[in-house]
Amino acid sequence: MLAMGGSVRAFFAIALGIFACARSASAQLDAEDVELRVAIEDRQADMEALLADWVGRNTGSWNVAGLEAFAPLVGAELASLGFQVTLVPPAPLEYPDRKDARIGPIVIAERPALVDPERARRFLLLGHMDTVFEADSPFQALREDPDDPARALGPGVSDMKGGLVVLVHALRALAESGDLSRFDVTVLLNPDEELGSLGSRPWIEERARKAQLGFVFEAAREGGEMVRSSGGVGQFYLTVSGVSAHASSSATEGHSAIVALARKVLAIESVTDYDRGVLLNVGVIAGGTKRNVVPDHASAWIDLRYDDPAVGEEAHRKLEEIARTVDVPGTHAELWGKLHRPPKGATPQVDELLALHRRVTRELGYGAPDPVHSTGVTDGSLTAAVGLPTLDSMGVRGGRAHTDREFVVKKSLSERAAIAAILLRRLSRAAPSEGRPERSAQAPEGARSEPKANGVK
Repeated sequence: MLAMGGSVRAFFAIALGIFACARSASAQLDAEDVELRVAIEDRQADMEALLADWVGRNTGSWNVAGLEAFAPLVGAELASLGFQVTLVPPAPLEYPDRKDARIGPIVIAERPALVDPERARRFLLLGHMDTVFEADSPFQALREDPDDPARALGPGVSDMKGGLVVLVHALRALAESGDLSRFDVTVLLNPDEELGSLGSRPWIEERARKAQLGFVFEAAREGGEMVRSSGGVGQFYLTVSGVSAHASSSATEGHSAIVALARKVLAIESVTDYDRGVLLNVGVIAGGTKRNVVPDHASAWIDLRYDDPAVGEEAHRKLEEIARTVDVPGTHAELWGKLHRPPKGATPQVDELLALHRRVTRELGYGAPDPVHSTGVTDGSLTAAVGLPTLDSMGVRGGRAHTDREFVVKKSLSERAAIAAILLRRLSRAAPSEGRPERSAQAPEGARSEPKANGVK
């Protein structure tokens, strides 16, 4: 991770120091906090209606038309709050096995501080509009969970249409209270997070370098667990070329790409090392043309997870070596891909933010369980890598993402919007002062590692 600039370090010392001192005398909400909470809770029904509308609009990563229709809707919500909204048009994307691939539009919304702009804090709020459910998926609409009426099911309901609703309503409450004028805020919503943010990454990094604090509105766990740190990810596409031939009359003239790929798949899976935090998964394979034809092509998509950058680079080199190895004479393989998201380690700055978030959560009367280390990833790893202290999991409480059982805890819409609004307001109001907090947050007590679960990215 790059070192933070002096101004950012100073801001952290000042803002968190004042916040810690100001709140140490009381664990009670003040009148303004209560007013903000009530205003947001009164909009629970509106939030559920907006969520139903947005979940019912398909925004699969490759559904560019769907994303083009959806982006202006979110942009209009932000424009109504005084944001200057820019829609970056769809752009080409280099992506194997997809001819003329494009990503959808990027929404960038900016609103400068109006109160004491010279000293105003600079926040970056991140989210994504795409889901893993494409236009032909049978999972297309929001519905009540038949097993639990407190939940709703739907494509992207927690990952992360619910987070977008939380983000918009937290900002709406701050606009109405006048607090949104106290800080500079940029909202960036990308259309390709589920693809690894391969096209939007430069935009995210550029905005992150201008901010002082980052907040990602991906979902928290069902119980409210926040992500403290996360591993890195690489995605790779392996193609094998062979020589086709009739499967019987000229079988000896053929060189099977599928046989070569099968041997490589076994070699790839053997690189997995749980003790070192390296997980390899061959998730999609394809190849051949007919049952009775020796296949001249085959391919595989590979997912790599790792906790240590050096170990990730080592695994990458092993993949390249596996690709170079000739497993079947007459075949040739090529590897596309990279380590596209670095690990997001726990830092003192993130631990400070987690401690403040948990304090607000408890004052509101909600549970604040211990944070976790996640094998899932977010764009927070990109912002953290360029030096921006970033708090993940600001969205709804939910789970089972990327499956047809994806759910959201409905009451968490207003709950999490209230937490976000009060946290942002308090951070924006921190005044310059001397010194550090009396008690800096170290690793949050009980911080634990989260096992790999269905639906992590």
